[in-house]
Amino acid sequence: MKAHIIKKLMEIEASEGIRILFACESGSRGWGFPSLDSDYDVRFIYIRKGEDYSRLFPLPTEMRFPMIDDLDIAGWDLFKVLTLLYKSNVSPFEWIQSPVVYHEFNGFEASFRAMIENYFDARRHTHHYLGIVRSKVEDLQRETMKLKSLFYILRSLLAADWSMTNRGYAPMTLAELSVLLPDDVKDEVMQLQKLKSQVDEGFVYSCSAIIRSYIETKLIHLEHQVGQVPVSVSDKEGLEKYFKTILR
Repeated sequence: MKAHIIKKLMEIEASEGIRILFACESGSRGWGFPSLDSDYDVRFIYIRKGEDYSRLFPLPTEMRFPMIDDLDIAGWDLFKVLTLLYKSNVSPFEWIQSPVVYHEFNGFEASFRAMIENYFDARRHTHHYLGIVRSKVEDLQRETMKLKSLFYILRSLLAADWSMTNRGYAPMTLAELSVLLPDDVKDEVMQLQKLKSQVDEGFVYSCSAIIRSYIETKLIHLEHQVGQVPVSVSDKEGLEKYFKTILR
């Protein structure tokens, strides 16, 4: 599949007249807990020719392609990525850490990693991840829930905890985040992670009292903590300079 994905990316680059700077896996395969039938969520960052950024009618800064055979491909213009990075959008921080990289142009990953250190905002990242938890936490009150939903909750909760505890952007994979789990919860989560790799996306699970209690308690704690963190001010000039450097 990797060779097929790379071929698709090169076809997109040629047909759209763009340069793909970085392409990776961004979904459950990148997070480290795929199911048997998980999609391939391929995300890429691209840049256009210099003259394309001075058009009277700007070109789209996002590309999304029809999903075919479990392959979901989408890309963002570097212009959009850096604009969102100014607001400490979480996606660029996650993509650049992906353990599954399909394409990288001329040292882009290293330069981007060095640059984003200045644009992490603990408050915004924590709110983002807690928002994902809140959107799914009602599932915990039901007798059964999709195992997929439980892992989305756990990873987001741990990423929020990491952002608050370490005041740095969270690792992408569940394995790295799991160091924050209490031993009893961690043991059960590791068993469930193995189970998830053997079942499909629709697999239904009855959440244990141990995991449910951990999630509910940690959510309350983090919601209290995040309200006390001020929003940081980002440097626009640094982003302008980086964009022009890559464009050259």
